[in-house]
Amino acid sequence: MSENVNEEKTDEIISEVKTEERPKKEKLIKRIWKQIKRPFGFIKRKTEKPREFMRKGRAGAMILEMVLAGQFWAFGPYETLLDKVPFAICIIIMALIWAVFAELLNLVIKLIFGGGKRCKSYFFISWFAVCGVNIIANEGEAIPAALGTTFVLVLCAGIIGRVTWGLIRTKRFRQVFSYVVLVLAIAYAGIFGYCFHNDIFGDSRVDFYNGINHGSGSSVAGFSSYLENGPYSVATLSYGPGEEEDIVTDTVDFSVYDYLEDVDDPLTAMTRGVSDYDFSETPVKGRIWYPEGQENCPVFFMVHGAHVSTDPSYLGYEYLGQYLASNGYVVVSVDENIINELSTENDLRAVLLLENMKAVFDLNETSGNPVSGLIDPDRVAIGGHSRGGEMVATAYLFNNLDAYPEDGNIRFDYHFNITSIVAIAPVVDQYMPVGRSVELSDVNYLLIHGSNDQDVSIMMGEKQFNNITFTGNTDDYYFKSEVYILGANHGQFNSEWGRYDMEPTGFLNTNNFLDEADQKLIAKAYIRTFLDSTLLGDDTYISLMSDVTAYEGDLPDTVYITNFEDTNMVAICSFDDTVDIVNSGTGASVDVTGTDCWTIEPYVRGNGGEGEDYVLSLSWEEESDPVVNVSFDPVDISEGYLSFGIADMREDTEDLTEGLDYTVTLTDADGNTVSIDQPVFVYHSLAVQLYKDDVFFGTYEYKHQIGQVRITPDMFSSGNFDFANVTGLTIATDGTEAGEMIVDDISYGI
Repeated sequence: MSENVNEEKTDEIISEVKTEERPKKEKLIKRIWKQIKRPFGFIKRKTEKPREFMRKGRAGAMILEMVLAGQFWAFGPYETLLDKVPFAICIIIMALIWAVFAELLNLVIKLIFGGGKRCKSYFFISWFAVCGVNIIANEGEAIPAALGTTFVLVLCAGIIGRVTWGLIRTKRFRQVFSYVVLVLAIAYAGIFGYCFHNDIFGDSRVDFYNGINHGSGSSVAGFSSYLENGPYSVATLSYGPGEEEDIVTDTVDFSVYDYLEDVDDPLTAMTRGVSDYDFSETPVKGRIWYPEGQENCPVFFMVHGAHVSTDPSYLGYEYLGQYLASNGYVVVSVDENIINELSTENDLRAVLLLENMKAVFDLNETSGNPVSGLIDPDRVAIGGHSRGGEMVATAYLFNNLDAYPEDGNIRFDYHFNITSIVAIAPVVDQYMPVGRSVELSDVNYLLIHGSNDQDVSIMMGEKQFNNITFTGNTDDYYFKSEVYILGANHGQFNSEWGRYDMEPTGFLNTNNFLDEADQKLIAKAYIRTFLDSTLLGDDTYISLMSDVTAYEGDLPDTVYITNFEDTNMVAICSFDDTVDIVNSGTGASVDVTGTDCWTIEPYVRGNGGEGEDYVLSLSWEEESDPVVNVSFDPVDISEGYLSFGIADMREDTEDLTEGLDYTVTLTDADGNTVSIDQPVFVYHSLAVQLYKDDVFFGTYEYKHQIGQVRITPDMFSSGNFDFANVTGLTIATDGTEAGEMIVDDISYGI
């Protein structure tokens, strides 16, 4: 019993001690917190008058914050209303719209918390608007930088507004503190404005990669002259429904497409309300360049994509028109601004192109006009840029159909002899006939895309490239080629579009672009070579389509990554449509050693996401020996080649000054081998800075683009190897450092 009493007393004593310690701890915490608050309290007391002065200017802060938000978003209504309303009025309209959102936010806060926060609501909405347009322009990249820089900008706008309005209200001009923060705010706003309106920041990534020793700069005889204007004098004429045109054409009625009446977007409804266009009288309009005094010329129809409809985008391809026409082509650039202005889909873009082709061919067969007899209707190519680049594949599909896929009551009757398609920086699948991607066969196809495209940021057209197949059911020869160009953007392929791919332009980094003249020269070189081969049968420079190395001396100095496939190419091993990573459906077997992991996965192109093309992917830790071994039935490349696609997938490559270190080994049926180091220079992932935030904060976007490696017998000196019976391919890479690589499309050709 006494023991229990002693235990109870002990517990009471411990409890009393703890009770005494708790107030001591609480007092200690309060003393520490008081010491922390002391300097802030001092600042608060000393700045009471300036802060009261700043509170007097809250209305000015809210006004300037809304004007700032309106200024960044004014391009929307300005373009929506087709430039018919002054830009300053558009700023006011957007400022009022954002003010409404701020008042709604303030109302919500008041309903939830019982008290409004109007000034803070205006600040938050302005920050949301300015940061939002920055993130949109940056396509979701560099979000932390966008949040920080725009927060400070809106804060500075608020300070400038407060001080200015406070001075107006109080007429107190001795507020030193306010002047200090005003000067700091103006300084930051000035720096932001300077950076926003100038394109002088960051080093050129093109110059960096050009500094890597990747080729001899060799030239092909005659190619430099080939890039110049040709011997023919060029004439131009316009056609369209207006009396001011050189040739007056009829309109076409697109009102039969019922979905045009469905307008869910209020901005589209607003544009249609102020537009002078009418789908029941869709203009058939364009510009023609042609060689004077010639007849039965091959013809190339070119179509622009989505852009501001008040700009004459179809005139932006004059450089192509002049160049090709001087070399014997008729070039027709089609005006499809009605599609841009009234916001319709790529199916109608395709129909409008075909209607323009029909009108031009009718003129060609009618005497008494400048186009009469000018065109050979059996040598026809079509090309497009951006959405026009997607559309030309759809137009080729529609050309061979008898009815509109979405409505069989709308009949087609075109069936022109189109043999070739050119796609410049195209999108893909914006229109899918009856919900399916466009798949074509037995047609020549050229795809051109740039690494610095800030509109179509990945090579989306590669899906269409892969969806073009060669059946082998004809004796005709077909090929498809793609080229990926470091430093090329979206707009410089069109003179009317230029350097800026997105609005607002001030967030974009354009300092590391190719010069516009160089970008156009590349387009001219590839398009003419492609057309000469497919329309004229002139293959003098067709090797450019598969390997740029021999032409580097005459083309602008940058990185070109190419892929090529023709009717003579036979697949050995592709990783599409299979989950068996060891045995392919064509009889080839794959084995990978010295890696941390290897598998089949979708091909990821930079930050644009996954495609529908599957590749062999392997990754390894440092101090490894990664090797890909592919065995297959004997193939004869004695007069041909063996090829594969390869890309480095690492994302820490912005400072690497050498190419991917790899070795290719071939094995013949007798077990003999031949090897070669780096048969084709393969760049590491291309690190680009598309936005000014990237430059200021040192971030990069990495472009992973598969390049084709071609192995030919003349690369080796061995006399014992049997190139008529090749049975194996080995690709080994340096595993000193950890890395990742993809391999695809192992094929051979004759």
